[in-house]
Amino acid sequence: MSDSPFDSRSEALPDAFAAPHTGATPASAAVPADTTPADDASAPRVANTLNPVQRAFVDATARFSFYVGGVGAGKTFAGAVRAIRRAQAHQGSLGLVGAPTYPMLRDVTERTFFELLPPELLERYNKSQHHLRLTNGSEVLFRSLDAPDRVRGLNLAWFWIDEAPLCGHYAWKVLKGRLRQRGFEPAGWATGTPQGRDGFARDFELAPLPRHQLFRASTRANLANLPPGYIDDLGYTGAFADQEIEGLFIAFAGLVYTFDAAQDGNLRAPASDAVFTRVIGGIDWGYTNPAAALVFGLDGDRRAWQLAEFYQRRAGLADVLLPAIVRLTRAHGVAMWYCGPDEPEHIAALNAALARASQPCRAQPADNAVVAGIQTIAGLLAPRADGTRGLYVNPLCTATIAEYGAYQYATAREGALRDPTEHPLKQNDHALDATRYALHSELGRAARTEAYLADMRWRAERE
Repeated sequence: MSDSPFDSRSEALPDAFAAPHTGATPASAAVPADTTPADDASAPRVANTLNPVQRAFVDATARFSFYVGGVGAGKTFAGAVRAIRRAQAHQGSLGLVGAPTYPMLRDVTERTFFELLPPELLERYNKSQHHLRLTNGSEVLFRSLDAPDRVRGLNLAWFWIDEAPLCGHYAWKVLKGRLRQRGFEPAGWATGTPQGRDGFARDFELAPLPRHQLFRASTRANLANLPPGYIDDLGYTGAFADQEIEGLFIAFAGLVYTFDAAQDGNLRAPASDAVFTRVIGGIDWGYTNPAAALVFGLDGDRRAWQLAEFYQRRAGLADVLLPAIVRLTRAHGVAMWYCGPDEPEHIAALNAALARASQPCRAQPADNAVVAGIQTIAGLLAPRADGTRGLYVNPLCTATIAEYGAYQYATAREGALRDPTEHPLKQNDHALDATRYALHSELGRAARTEAYLADMRWRAERE
């Protein structure tokens, strides 16, 4: 028995895809979603298992489309149905299915796809290469998009990105440029829960581009396939509920940081030949909540560049998290990890792992001053007199970018002044706590030392 929440639907699906496309399309076969009217009698019977929003999305005719919705709204299911139909109907096509990380690709996206794929359509699947070939000659590649530039050489007929906002708008733009397989009408679609007002919000709703179509579904639209009391058990309220349940692009009130994602803002990768005076990292421990490990390069102008991130829920300490941190240390030459001080035994375990890996790096408890740390990060994010910033984030660090758009204070009463000692809400803060641990521990301490020395010089000059 599958663990999929859509088990009640899956038994009806093989008939919907039963006739592979081998030339002229027989009336009983699944036909391209972009050429089949929603009420056409020849449309596959999978339509009977889709809710109205899913059906409209699967039958979309726009070149680019986005099914945005709350958690549990059936987004991955709809994306997988559309991918199977596309590959079946367009024989010989090359498509790509992507997700933010390999674990998410393996455990959610691929799993849903293969639960729905009729066995008679499968010719072979190379598990090590994540390459599927159907009996009609169509091929599907399954790829993690944690490094989107790795797919730049492909010539695709179509692609689907699951949990696209977590992949980042950069991954979407890269894949749009790969739609160039000759002889096929290109199509790209995305599914996912919003992450603030990002590039997807701009392209599909705030300033919609031509040939882009948005489909939205609340979690409530899929209650028949969710456990009783699912929404109430989430406990979400306010703007966060609007995003996570209703699927709305939310500009959160009371954001802690002003993060500018414009071209001349805080979103920028360092030059390929960039030289850093020191490389450090920050770690926010987690298991049920995501664990976050971030790497920063510091240049000679007291500027920080976020180079990489590890961000994952239910990452076991010994088997997943510590090896990932050691890999980041080795890849970027990290000299010091500033860690959440709440888990001293984790810090000891990390130091032991670094020593076993012969890495000249240490881990230590971070300075956990919340208000002062926020002031340090806010100052780095702000424009300098020359127009540059003190903190840049690599566009590949999608989890960090998403948190900048959602990390907030409790909404203040209208007209009320916020208490300057107030701490932000404890949500959407894992990567940003790691940021604060690293940069405030390293740069905040240096700033305090400089201030002390400047005061001593001033006193000496007055004597």
